[in-house]
Amino acid sequence: MKPIHLAPVLGALLLTVSCASGDVEDAQAAADITLPDAPGVRVEVARVQPTDARRALDLPAELDGVNDAMLASPMGGHVDAVLVRRGETVRRGQGIARIDYGTRAAQLEIATAQAEQAEAELARARKLADGVSQSQLLAAETNARVTRANADIAKIQLGRALVTAPFSGRVADVMVDPGEIAGPGAPVARLVQDDPVLAKVSVSDRDIVHFTEGQAVTLRVQSLPGAFTGTVVTRGVAADPSSRTWQVEVEVPNPDGALMPGMLGRVSLERVVATDAIVIPQDWVVTRIDRSGVFLDKDGAAAWQDVTLAAFIGDQVVVSEGLSAGDQVVSAGHRELAEGDPLIVVRSGTCCTDGRVVW
Repeated sequence: MKPIHLAPVLGALLLTVSCASGDVEDAQAAADITLPDAPGVRVEVARVQPTDARRALDLPAELDGVNDAMLASPMGGHVDAVLVRRGETVRRGQGIARIDYGTRAAQLEIATAQAEQAEAELARARKLADGVSQSQLLAAETNARVTRANADIAKIQLGRALVTAPFSGRVADVMVDPGEIAGPGAPVARLVQDDPVLAKVSVSDRDIVHFTEGQAVTLRVQSLPGAFTGTVVTRGVAADPSSRTWQVEVEVPNPDGALMPGMLGRVSLERVVATDAIVIPQDWVVTRIDRSGVFLDKDGAAAWQDVTLAAFIGDQVVVSEGLSAGDQVVSAGHRELAEGDPLIVVRSGTCCTDGRVVW
């Protein structure tokens, strides 16, 4: 049996234990360096400033032409010609259709000739005043007046045989074709003035007080991008008995014809709820059982501040009491705070522009 030499083994074991002890001490030293106590709560802070609190009033609207007319011939007759097409732009006074124009022209010619003959007979009777009776002279004068009136009527009827545009606009529809017989007063064409257009809004008694003539409002149409600026031109003076609403008309420029009568949109305006007020996001407010408040940054520490809330405007709220201009309100990280907690401000800004913090 060979003897066992323990000295080398014990030496190696002692060396291993010594190294392990050194590693533990180094790890503990590193932990002491990299894990210091946290100095505070990381938060975002915003300095509040007074502003005007505005609430948007948004209502449905229907677009209509500022002028919209069904054109017709009061006498009717044969449709000689249709002078326009659907969608065509026309000027005021431009011809739309001719209705029995030749017949009316012939009637005017007859009436004019009769009037001229009657005038000549009256002139001859006056020259022969001594040779005609008073009754004959009176009859000649009456006949001259009647024939002149008939000629005037024939001239008017001829003018109405040519249906013309009463205003500049676009032809929305044509209801007749050449060769047809149009009845008296039957629609011939529809003419719409679509620049500007009117946005018609039905407004309740609660909201009508916020509209005034000359006021600027915004129109948005779902099928078109962007927004259009219009002006209130009519504010209803009496409610519709059936709906108990007032009609407000907004005139909107439409030079390129993008807005079309019949489209649906929404009219909005901003009304001032409070002036020179402190307005903050509702999320900044911490609500407790018996009170509401915010946390302020006071010399690097959290300080609870009771607040009184007034009007709510979307996700914003007007603070009527408790905050002053320049107060530093904790806007993020406030849910985990307690009175006196030290704060680490990671971002600061100013409240608020259009309801948002400017960082």
